[in-house]
Amino acid sequence: MLWAGLAVLVLFGANACRRDLWVYQDFFKNLLVLVDWRQYDRDAYLYPHSPDPEGMTLWLFPRDGRPSYRFTTTEVNRYEVYMSKGMYDILVIDNSPEEYNMQHFLGMDYANTAKVEATLSPYQGVKSDNPVLDESPLFDESCFAKPLLSKQQSTGLWSVAQKPEPIASDTEPLEVTSGEYSNYIPYKERNTYQETLTQQEITLYPLLIPWHMRVRVPIKGIYYLREVSGSIAGMADGYYLVQDHTSNDPCLHELKEDWEVHVTGDNEGYIAISFPTWGMRYDLWKQYTDFKKPFRVEADKQEVRLNLRMLLRDRKTVCYFHIDVGDQVWVFGNEYALSVDLRDVLQGGDIPELPYVDAVNGIDLGGVVVPWEPLEEVDVDL
Repeated sequence: MLWAGLAVLVLFGANACRRDLWVYQDFFKNLLVLVDWRQYDRDAYLYPHSPDPEGMTLWLFPRDGRPSYRFTTTEVNRYEVYMSKGMYDILVIDNSPEEYNMQHFLGMDYANTAKVEATLSPYQGVKSDNPVLDESPLFDESCFAKPLLSKQQSTGLWSVAQKPEPIASDTEPLEVTSGEYSNYIPYKERNTYQETLTQQEITLYPLLIPWHMRVRVPIKGIYYLREVSGSIAGMADGYYLVQDHTSNDPCLHELKEDWEVHVTGDNEGYIAISFPTWGMRYDLWKQYTDFKKPFRVEADKQEVRLNLRMLLRDRKTVCYFHIDVGDQVWVFGNEYALSVDLRDVLQGGDIPELPYVDAVNGIDLGGVVVPWEPLEEVDVDL
């Protein structure tokens, strides 16, 4: 009888203290990432592409020291992911890291190390007994303004980096907020767990990272020129994606093709080339914050060196020129363009001058079109 009474008291007490189970619905957030690719088309002339990429990759970097979360998807305008409370850095790029051939991605586990870096060029330059083929002065130690010890190869030559492919990126800080007491709901009313999650939204605006660089060099004796190749040393070797700035590690880019030759006067003119680059090394232009107005980088001229190799129209004479241009780099931030224009900078003996050579078999088959000069009038008695 005593046991029966105790059981009734326990049952009565349990019912008297009974409460519904409530669920805290906002520990995880349904994060909606919206991506606006309209600025992705800013370089459509130089980098033809459709308005939107065919895919994208997102990284979420927790600020509490945990490794990043990566999501690759063909959905390029919106993507939903469930995230726990905390502070993050969010990063988006077009396509996936595996789709790039001329650059690779390093340190993508953490925000402060996430970097896209130029891969090594398969062509590193070799020394030949044939002076026409010998391009080592474009790649050996003489072509560098400063020693790049971290980039030196076992051959003794220096590494040559690929020029960057077009890649678009944007990064933003993100706080996934926690819920409040008003977000508690009865367990029996929540239906599914996903339906209890509140949504948070963030919009990203990717922009192409690589800059394009235009170099112009005046030449005397331009009629004797057959072809040009070259290299440029001292530009950044990559870009820190979350920190949103170029690296401080310099590299060497080969400038072998696409040189233009412009004749502007009697045996005078200039050569020019445009190519993609990550930009100046971070320490050289980090002091500038207003990129709306053009400015010239105030760097030592030896920070960037232009190396030129010119084969003359006799097909055997080769001339080399090494020009320090670190103090002649102009920045046009609105166009994401860099310019080194030496046409009005080099004077007198500083202008590269090509010696006179005869053309092969008396015929100039080089890449320079020499304009006709007016002939003297000669009186002929008939």
